Amino acid sequence: MKKLLKRSFFLTFLFLLSTGSALAQDEQVGGPVYVVQSGDTLSIIAVRWGVPQQEIVSANQLENPDQLFAGQELVLPGIDWIDGVLIPQQMPYGETLLSLSRQYRVDPQLLARLSRLTSPSQLFVSYPITMPTQRGEDTSNVRNVVSPGVSMLEMAAANGRNPWTMVGENSLSGTWDAISGDVLLIPGTDQPGPGALPSPITRLEFPAEGLVQGRTVVVNVNAEGDFALQSELMGNQLDYFRQEDGTYSALMGVSALAEPGLTPFTMSGEFGYGTPFSFTQSVAVVDGGYGFETLTVDLALIDIDLTNSESEFIRSLTAEVTPEKLWSGFFQAPSPYTDTINSTYGTRRSYNGGVYETYHSGIDFGGGLGVEIFSPAVGEVVFAGPLEVRGNATIINHGWGVYTGYWHQSEIRVQEGDIVAPGQVIGIVGNTGRVTGAHLHWEIWVNGVQVDPIDWLARPYP
Repeated sequence: MKKLLKRSFFLTFLFLLSTGSALAQDEQVGGPVYVVQSGDTLSIIAVRWGVPQQEIVSANQLENPDQLFAGQELVLPGIDWIDGVLIPQQMPYGETLLSLSRQYRVDPQLLARLSRLTSPSQLFVSYPITMPTQRGEDTSNVRNVVSPGVSMLEMAAANGRNPWTMVGENSLSGTWDAISGDVLLIPGTDQPGPGALPSPITRLEFPAEGLVQGRTVVVNVNAEGDFALQSELMGNQLDYFRQEDGTYSALMGVSALAEPGLTPFTMSGEFGYGTPFSFTQSVAVVDGGYGFETLTVDLALIDIDLTNSESEFIRSLTAEVTPEKLWSGFFQAPSPYTDTINSTYGTRRSYNGGVYETYHSGIDFGGGLGVEIFSPAVGEVVFAGPLEVRGNATIINHGWGVYTGYWHQSEIRVQEGDIVAPGQVIGIVGNTGRVTGAHLHWEIWVNGVQVDPIDWLARPYP
């Protein structure tokens, strides 16, 4: 009997010892979980979070620290000011620091610390941020705009909510802290969409690469019900047009000479219930990577006053934004010599050793005299005639602020008012105007800005 008791006591002792060891081990691996991203190394993660590499190795029992993989989850020991799963991502469109803090139920100061922010103005679109979440943010929300003259108590009553619950859910100091135009989250209904915009807006989409010099930008908005939207980007007013699938799209060109850096995108509007809203977010302008070329030309071909006067005339022709979209799908090349491009769009130019203050605003197709010129898409001819600098020229309106131009023709085969079809012959390549050789210079304007025509051959817009 004594032997049996001793054996039982010994087994109990071993069990308690092993349990204590396991508990101690669990305490060592406490902390938030970081999701490894492509390109991460143990050294990068350790520096980013201020945790010694060896502690990360021990906490996660890594057998080979040099073989991390994207999606791997690593405990970050010693970090006690945040918990959850830390997922790096890029700042999305339609969000602010406050709207993200409300969705993720995290204090704005903690979000700023996680993403190394010193000012909310740093949160431009695509800025690298880190969000603490178990597996994703809370999207089961109605996003309501605070109306002028409406108190938090009235707003809470209208939505069947406790006003002080709404205060906590939206990181407010009290019921007095909600200001007109603020977008508050009211949990309970699944209405996904940009957190800083009211619920009728379900999607705001920009190009993932940002605003690249010389490119065409498409802004897509999806919204429910009746509404009026106004947007401004880089000083240009955007015109939204409804597509067949219900998406509202606006097109804008980014100048090849646009200064890289941050520029504000603003959106304001009013929905059927009469409450106005406004939103501003910084967007990055990205360098287009264009080259340089030096040209030696006869001084007689350089007349700044004449060039500026003619350019202003062209701008006046391409400024109108007509509501009917005439084209569909890809644009076709206006020349059969697509492999013979003498000069590309965006190249910075110096004339006779001068400064690089201009750029090539289109593309030049070779092939010589007599080559046929084709319409790239359906459109209406708004100009067909001779110009001093551009020679025999044709301009076609394709709708929604999109125009194409064709310079230096020997013959023009269309006239103003004609509706042209894709592939229709509209002219013949020549050497009229101020040129040194026969070629077709082709341009595309979008919302009054010349953009790279090659993009319109490579992808369908919008």
